[in-house]
Amino acid sequence: MIKPVWQFVSEKQKTRLAFALLILLAVMPLFGNLGNLPIRQWDEARLSVNAYEMMKSGNLLVTTYQHMPDLWNTKPPFLIWQQALLMRWIDEPELAMRIPSAVAGFFTIMLVFVFVARKFGDYRFAFAAGLVLLTSAGYVNLHATRTGDYDAMLVLFTTLAALALWLYAEDGKPKYLYLVFISLALGVLTKSVSALLFLPGMFFYLIYSRKLITLLKNKHFYLGLLCFIIPVGLYYSLREWAAPGYLNAVMENELFGRYMNVVENHKETTWYYYHNLVNNRFKPYHWLIPAAMILPFFTGSKRLIRLVVFLSLLLVSYFAVISLGETKLHWYDLPMYPLLAIMAATSIYSLLLLFNKIRFPQALQFLSLVVPFVVLLLLFFKPVRRTIDRNYKPKEMPWDRHQYPLAYYLRDGLKGKHDLNNTYVLFEGYNTGLMVYIHKMADQGISTSYKYYKTLRAGDQVVTYQQPIKDYLEEQFTLEVVHSQNEITTYKLIQAK
Repeated sequence: MIKPVWQFVSEKQKTRLAFALLILLAVMPLFGNLGNLPIRQWDEARLSVNAYEMMKSGNLLVTTYQHMPDLWNTKPPFLIWQQALLMRWIDEPELAMRIPSAVAGFFTIMLVFVFVARKFGDYRFAFAAGLVLLTSAGYVNLHATRTGDYDAMLVLFTTLAALALWLYAEDGKPKYLYLVFISLALGVLTKSVSALLFLPGMFFYLIYSRKLITLLKNKHFYLGLLCFIIPVGLYYSLREWAAPGYLNAVMENELFGRYMNVVENHKETTWYYYHNLVNNRFKPYHWLIPAAMILPFFTGSKRLIRLVVFLSLLLVSYFAVISLGETKLHWYDLPMYPLLAIMAATSIYSLLLLFNKIRFPQALQFLSLVVPFVVLLLLFFKPVRRTIDRNYKPKEMPWDRHQYPLAYYLRDGLKGKHDLNNTYVLFEGYNTGLMVYIHKMADQGISTSYKYYKTLRAGDQVVTYQQPIKDYLEEQFTLEVVHSQNEITTYKLIQAK
């Protein structure tokens, strides 16, 4: 009875239902409790200072750190523009920083669904691809779609560029060619040269599909190239003009220095990214990738085979580029995930096509609907649950807990839960993650600032949680405990000993 009823629903309606379900499943892990964790140390912290200072100064061209041109974080400011604008509108800095990443992640998942649904006309294939991406542990997570880093926005543009190139190779429509170059330009303006790492795979596919010569003879290729060169060249030229030395810093930080040398002790083995994908970040879908290189050839779908070849070339070339680089960080593999998701889903789709060829007896016709549904349910039930559990109520990892007590305390002070007026913040180590809270409190008239703990004087009021600093204060001053909460203590320095 199930199958006859389902047959009354058109393919378009099924696709819309699947799309709506994917949206519902995506909202919670992408946007739920997005601001729960305080500003994360390192990249998000640095960007938060860049965005705050841009919001205050109105200088949209030169990103600054402590009001000086930032030559450590040399990425273009496309993402920081959005974060600075949101900081002006939103009081919670965590949300202002992370909303662009979450939105980019949402649109990337929807892009994967729409691409597959439009080109292959099967809602199950599209839904599987979107769901694999949504439930990939490496994608919907910190330093991806859940934090204010560059990578989720970068992935949106690299995915759009890659899929547009395949569509151009399939249909030859100039609009897809322009979309490739515009997407690449936006990707470069988001995270510099990282946006171009799929180019070797694209080049190889154009050779494979015998479209390279045709492309080079196409006037739209050169017009599209201008759509890339003009905005990218204009930004880098103006940035160098506004603050000389920028291009040298880019060469050192993002090109030869980072790729040819180990930066900031990020040294890993050649197979670092492979082990991450298999053991954690793309588990349990990694086993579908080798299957995707075999199963489509049994389906008889030439378009599906061309897609698998395209994805394989891009993924292998990208993987080789990041694996050969000397500096390795786990989030460098993020642009692979949308393509990996489509690739994994081709295995599922191929199995469905082969299953559809089975001729069931009349009495068992319902199995043609029930069996695929049960298989998809078994495959995705646990990953969906884990994705929601991991992201809807995010928790500090044990190895991170020692970094953030003061960040939580300052955030509560920003919300008025603690009186931090005329109080110095004491912290030894990299403290950029605390700076935006201090700046935002200053905007509210709360006088709070950093002070190096060895320059303190009697009469100062201070807050800290680090035991070495507490020991120093007890050795040097007579102390009055003003407030204590867990390991956080506010002291009044009565007099020097």
